[in-house]
Amino acid sequence: MKYNLDKLTIEEKIGQLFMFGVQSDVVDERTIKLIRDYKVGNVILFARNCINPNQLFKLNQDLQKEALTHLGIPMFISIDQEGGMVTRIFEGSTFFPGAMTIGATSNVNRAYLNGVYMGQELEALGINMNLAPVLDVNNNPKNPVIGVRSYSDNAEVVADFGTAYVKGLQETILATAKHFPGHGDTNVDSHLALPKVDYPIERLESIELVPFKRAIKEGIHAIMSSHIDFPAFTENGLPTTLSEKCLTTFLREDLGFEGLIVTDGMEMKAVQDHYGTVEACLMAVQAGANQVCICHTEALQFKAFERFKEAVATGELPMAVLDERVSRVLKYKELLNDKYYDVAYEMIKPIVENETHQAFALETVRKAATLVKGKAYQQNGTTLFIGVLPKATSGADDTDGTYNMNKQIKHELPSIETMHLPINPTDEDISRLVKKANLYDQVVISSYNSNIYTNQIKAIEALSQLDNELYVVSMRNPYDLHYTDKIDNYVCLYEYTPNSIKVLIEYLRGALSFDGRLPIREK
Repeated sequence: MKYNLDKLTIEEKIGQLFMFGVQSDVVDERTIKLIRDYKVGNVILFARNCINPNQLFKLNQDLQKEALTHLGIPMFISIDQEGGMVTRIFEGSTFFPGAMTIGATSNVNRAYLNGVYMGQELEALGINMNLAPVLDVNNNPKNPVIGVRSYSDNAEVVADFGTAYVKGLQETILATAKHFPGHGDTNVDSHLALPKVDYPIERLESIELVPFKRAIKEGIHAIMSSHIDFPAFTENGLPTTLSEKCLTTFLREDLGFEGLIVTDGMEMKAVQDHYGTVEACLMAVQAGANQVCICHTEALQFKAFERFKEAVATGELPMAVLDERVSRVLKYKELLNDKYYDVAYEMIKPIVENETHQAFALETVRKAATLVKGKAYQQNGTTLFIGVLPKATSGADDTDGTYNMNKQIKHELPSIETMHLPINPTDEDISRLVKKANLYDQVVISSYNSNIYTNQIKAIEALSQLDNELYVVSMRNPYDLHYTDKIDNYVCLYEYTPNSIKVLIEYLRGALSFDGRLPIREK
């Protein structure tokens, strides 16, 4: 369906540029007010909005009904459903694997099928835009925010797997490549501060830009800008999101990208601390963005709307610029369909709660399992399993304390003793750990982002001094060998998810074959 830009009021045009988070898991009066009074044309969903598939389906139907009633134009309903460690829909539908898990299978077709199946489920639930894939090349082992969200540290591998996923996802919904022009070689999380990538353009052309150029060539619908200062592409120390030189001159004109430019969250410290969220939203649209994301704070959402009205009235945001930005939004809304707007959940339940998709996801995690060094664990005597509970390492995560693998191991394998280890253990924690581990013939310890929580490495090295067998299983970033040479037996599972815990239990049973290959350079 075509939408006529000329029939929109200034307020309605402004609303089409906003992608706002809402607080509730139902359409409440506050959400209605955003749509009715502030003309908000798009929504981004988080875990707080996603309780179960039936509820989420109803929420999205009601959002579209409100948008069509008050605006006459459907919403982009978006979500960060990357799979693996960045997942927003936890219950009922398929728990899809993350990017590096898929990369470890060395099977590009799995990336394509992951996109196909995920797109089918999201579309059925009423989500028409996924803020994925991550096309960052994770070539910095100390990166605190990307890690296993990337397919690899090899630019061509990221391009191959990322564009295969895009092809599958865009059979049903919009894909969004992120975080342009690349967040892989930073050691600062832009949720917390403003990173800087100060490489010459020749280096950036050979690594960071490779996946994005491929995605543009193959028809990606949207690209998310990063909040990073790239002096090669930006001006005056601005982050990419606020740089006209980067978004318009480079991305639009030089690279020929004709799709939607979506900002990363505008409450992230990289922009909020330096420019203020409200002013930065205006700067982003002036620079070239089509969608600005204010994900959490209602007061900032209201202020941004009023600031845009003021900017149009004073000419800070010229009508020609406003119209150009909105016209692209309307063009891509022509791709949306309404086939699930008025159906019952029972009609889409077979798509969402799909056993074929769920089996594919589990098998992908199984195929990714990588024996990087040494031998696989086989129980021979008494065994202690030491489990590190996950912790949200960046603003992108929703993983604190979820999925107690120790409890599941104890239930499935009662002959194995278990104990917890804090994610960044103290010397006292490590002393207690070593004292207990010394009583067993074999010790298996999980690691979780030990490249960030480096005291885990101290614990592993202390355990390596004992006269028993030590096995290390990485449940997220596979960089332990970059920090110690004291690991003799090392397995990578790349994520801490329900599927990876099932595969871990298969490993502890001695029932797992290792088909995966490490998608990063070995130390």
